[in-house]
Amino acid sequence: MMAANLTTLGRLFAIGYILIALLATTLPAKRVPPKLVTPVVFEGVRYAADGDGRDQYVVAEDAATGRVLWKVRIFHTRIRFWVEEDVQWVFISHLKIMNNALIVRDERARCYAVELKRRQVKKYQCDDIFQ
Repeated sequence: MMAANLTTLGRLFAIGYILIALLATTLPAKRVPPKLVTPVVFEGVRYAADGDGRDQYVVAEDAATGRVLWKVRIFHTRIRFWVEEDVQWVFISHLKIMNNALIVRDERARCYAVELKRRQVKKYQCDDIFQ
């Protein structure tokens, strides 16, 4: 009688474990949508963040006409295949002009400086710039 109860309990446990595992692999991961980043206008050019979470760009447009002048990739996020993709995405969170450069901050508090004349991207120490 006791062995039969343990076998039944073991089967129920196994079925429950399988159901949880199936649900966990089929449920989509939930990522909070990225916050809207206010574009920056400097010397007649509008700079805006763009990207899909894997690759993030800054797009420069003529502020008067909206014509795209250039687009430069700021960073790339490598996606690990064994982790839900959307929870790995990283987006640009802030833009600011300083000393003829566009300072870009991402959601992980990493900063980059885009030299506007040459469109070069470099890592940047941002400390308290965005507070």
